[in-house]
Amino acid sequence: MKLLVKAGGAAVMLLLFMYKNAFGHNLRRQTVRLDAAVPFRPFNLLFIADIHRRRLSEKMLDVPVDVIIIGGDMAERGVPLKQVADNLKLLVNKAPVYFVWGNNDREVRERNLRNLFTHFGIKPMDNEAVSLFGNPHLKLVGVNYLSLENDGLERAFSQVNEEDTVIFVSHSPFLFKRVKKKYRVDFFMAGHTHGGQIRLGKLGIYRKGALKVKGGKPELVTNGFGTTKLPLRLGAPAEFHLLTIEPKRQDWHKS
Repeated sequence: MKLLVKAGGAAVMLLLFMYKNAFGHNLRRQTVRLDAAVPFRPFNLLFIADIHRRRLSEKMLDVPVDVIIIGGDMAERGVPLKQVADNLKLLVNKAPVYFVWGNNDREVRERNLRNLFTHFGIKPMDNEAVSLFGNPHLKLVGVNYLSLENDGLERAFSQVNEEDTVIFVSHSPFLFKRVKKKYRVDFFMAGHTHGGQIRLGKLGIYRKGALKVKGGKPELVTNGFGTTKLPLRLGAPAEFHLLTIEPKRQDWHKS
């Protein structure tokens, strides 16, 4: 009987620990240096994905930011639009915001989200490229996860030139291999996997989120900030990222 009580107590403690991990505010500060045929000025990029049901706060955003990218799953079924609007308002008050679609976003209806984006001046990336900070050689390429038509990638990269520094963002990292086969990208970013969300050591449904260099190019796959369904995490804590993006060339100040 005592053994059962101890086991039950341990199980409760583990669940509480996993619940706490799911609501953490872990800010990962990292520096990313990118190839730059044409130099650009360093900037701070805030990347946050898989917010789902969570609320953002002013305190967690009290960092120097030049641009914000939402990596999809801003919301999901059951999340009030008022909460989504409050989260978006906090973000746009910090810096210009760009958004890529995730697999859960349309559960609150695409029209509703697009109306909010228009209201707050947020740019949804619909298989296209945009210049950052008015620099025609610094491009953000974003794809619509659920509307990636046969020519979606082609349309997005048609706006990219050989001398551009390219940041590619997709909700899912499983698109990276497809992109690499045909297009040149200097930095990849994605969410979606939640880092496996519940891991037993090295074991998990997906790999733990990390910033890694593959084939000479940096790739960031985040654990994400929120969870869907069960608000539990183990071994893959909730996180968001403040990335200082710098050119590898040292004469950026001449631009």
